[in-house]
Amino acid sequence: MSSKYTVCGVCDYQNINTQSVVWCSECDEGLCEECKVHHAASKATRNHSIVQISEYQRLPSNILEITQTCSKHDEKFQIFCKKHDIPYCRRCVVETHNDCKDLNAIEDVIKNVKSSSAFSEMEQVLKELSENLQNIIKDRQENITSIRENRIQIEKEVQQTRSLINNHLDRLQEILIKELYDVEKKESTKIKNIISSIQESERKITECKSTLYTIKQHASDLQTFLAMKHIQKDVRNNENFLESLIKETKMNNVSITWKNETALKILPVQTKKMGTIILNTRAGDATLTNKKNKQAQMMMPTTPVSTIDDIKLTLRQTVNTIGQDIKSCCLLPGGRMIFSCYRSNKIHVLKSSGTSDFTLETGSTTSHIHFIEKSQKLVVTTGENNQRIEIIDMKSRKSEKSIGVGTRTFGIINKEGKLFYNGERAGLCFVNLNDDSLTQLVDVALSTCSSIATWSDQLYFIGEDDSVTCSNLQGGIKWKFKLKTFTVPRGITVDNNGRVYVSGYWTSNVIVISPDGSKHRVLLSQQNGINKPQSLFFDRINNKLLVANTCNYAFLYDISN
Repeated sequence: MSSKYTVCGVCDYQNINTQSVVWCSECDEGLCEECKVHHAASKATRNHSIVQISEYQRLPSNILEITQTCSKHDEKFQIFCKKHDIPYCRRCVVETHNDCKDLNAIEDVIKNVKSSSAFSEMEQVLKELSENLQNIIKDRQENITSIRENRIQIEKEVQQTRSLINNHLDRLQEILIKELYDVEKKESTKIKNIISSIQESERKITECKSTLYTIKQHASDLQTFLAMKHIQKDVRNNENFLESLIKETKMNNVSITWKNETALKILPVQTKKMGTIILNTRAGDATLTNKKNKQAQMMMPTTPVSTIDDIKLTLRQTVNTIGQDIKSCCLLPGGRMIFSCYRSNKIHVLKSSGTSDFTLETGSTTSHIHFIEKSQKLVVTTGENNQRIEIIDMKSRKSEKSIGVGTRTFGIINKEGKLFYNGERAGLCFVNLNDDSLTQLVDVALSTCSSIATWSDQLYFIGEDDSVTCSNLQGGIKWKFKLKTFTVPRGITVDNNGRVYVSGYWTSNVIVISPDGSKHRVLLSQQNGINKPQSLFFDRINNKLLVANTCNYAFLYDISN
């Protein structure tokens, strides 16, 4: 940082080199300890707002470089001209703005700017842009997957057709498959290039969000106001970029089909082609949200949102569980099931058929479990004992790591390299897996033995008062749900549409709550064999719901809308 910020401006004027300790935005200079006292006592400056120089240095360099004085007259901005949307000094008004009628004092314009609707709208626009970019990336990645699935299916059909004819078609098959792969590669490359450009836009928006947050914390009102003008340009550029994707049909979904030659069915030996690769496109599935005009300005086709009333359950399997006091359950890829038995200190893994596969003995109470598919790790909490979180390698079936957290632990999930867990009286907390540091996210007592869940950028947990709460990843509460006739909720999980499933221990039922927390519906009860359920798990890949009673039975349901 330049000496302008590190050297006291008053002392520097007197050719004295003194370290500054605070910064006065209105004087636009730093002050040492002695000058700070005089500054606070002087009638002309006693009402000026000052901040510690270390805090002022936290502002981004491009914000610090924004001038607060007129470049022509070297005077502070005093007037804001709405007609030209630019601040001016007193002399500029006299020289060039005599005919402008809509002039305001800069103090009035910047007053309460951080709490203004314009600032809030800027935060919302940045959030929406980020969400839109993420949605488009997801949509494009899903299109790549669907193209791959098209290719796999067509390859099977080609091979089936090939089996019906003689060896004369070998070369023709190779040509067709090569064309198929070339088409897939070409179209996938196009989509990946679009994703790359979108990710770059998302990175810029993330920087804007970070800058806006830092400005809100540490910048002066004038700096905030001027910085918003700069950020607006980036916002407009990204909005135009998103609109261009739609207008230029770069968001069209691509699929591949094929048509076999008619002659192939009549005289295989004489045909020179096995088939023709056909490239189809249709409008993409991603939607862009716009708070200002969501109804009139939907930029892409929408898909009807499934509600809690659309849910249909089909009982697929009833499983005889091993052990007693089952606190938690989950499904592994391939259909295997895991159940943690609290008092027996064991975790039972069952095959998809329901028979035993193997058992893990942890040497401690096993409360809640969470499987991390990417690393093949099983995270286990210890409930009332040990105050630790165990991480087990499912390949070697041995404990890999033990993290002390200093509180009783129950429900647990993994999100973005963090283990969020139910710390009971300590509230909702998380462990950063990079350095094992602990952080309290929500200072509200959570229900003993209850689960937690995550979906998108939201967390779900059960309070000591039997309420179900939804918060963001920063701990900000979004909604809270409580039902008097639904007692001692324990298990909680979320499906692909944001619908929240909760098991009632004493009421022996399972309810589903709408994504906004405003409605609920009873899905399962004692008539379905539900008896004191403590755990449930939703498999988002296969749309299956696993519900486990405390003893004896678990039920696997297919979920459809």
